[in-house]
Amino acid sequence: MSGHSKWAQIKRKKGATDVKRGVLFGKLAKQITVAARLDRNLEIAINTARAANMPRENIERAIQRGVGNVAGENQIGEALYEAYAPGGTALLITVLTDNCRRTLGALRAIFNKYGVNLAQAGGVRHLFDYRGIVEVARGEDPDATQLALIEAGVDDVLIEDERVIGYTTPQNLESVTQMLKLQTIVPLETRFAFVPKMTIEIDEPTRDKLLTLLEQIDDLEDIDSVETNATL
Repeated sequence: MSGHSKWAQIKRKKGATDVKRGVLFGKLAKQITVAARLDRNLEIAINTARAANMPRENIERAIQRGVGNVAGENQIGEALYEAYAPGGTALLITVLTDNCRRTLGALRAIFNKYGVNLAQAGGVRHLFDYRGIVEVARGEDPDATQLALIEAGVDDVLIEDERVIGYTTPQNLESVTQMLKLQTIVPLETRFAFVPKMTIEIDEPTRDKLLTLLEQIDDLEDIDSVETNATL
């Protein structure tokens, strides 16, 4: 879990810059739109947007777009791309887009710069588990925080310097969140993510190249998430 957590930390720090460029709000709006259209995890998507200080009118417009009340806009769909990156590492890229051809073209331009190759469907996906993730403040007693997460229903816990991260099934994430609130613990973040079953070690030059690659992919507004099985 630690390799995945490191990339999550990097994305968190990067988020402040994304807000200034409007990229983060665009990504969050798409998450809300898809959640509203599919009637799936809408509350989690809205809470994530609120935590990022996304304006209420932006949230409402994204909801209306999802339920079909905004005319003249193409429907946003989901797609999953699998790829092999430097050092024999694997990439799993989730996109939310109204134009898959445009999104894939933008990805290919980045792939060509870094020697990334698209994998066949299923070639990379089996290396990851799809998980529900909840992050809470570490607090003065991280062991007590860990116990609270376990009592709320998570099946794995990672303690970091400032946060304690709980992992559960996607179906159980909302229940875990509600159980934490009953213990007066308000999550800092809840999300769904692909987590590598095992991570692989890479040398520092490959790590630096991979981080630059991940950041360039993540900068694309159509990208919902990009995950790797490398230890960062």
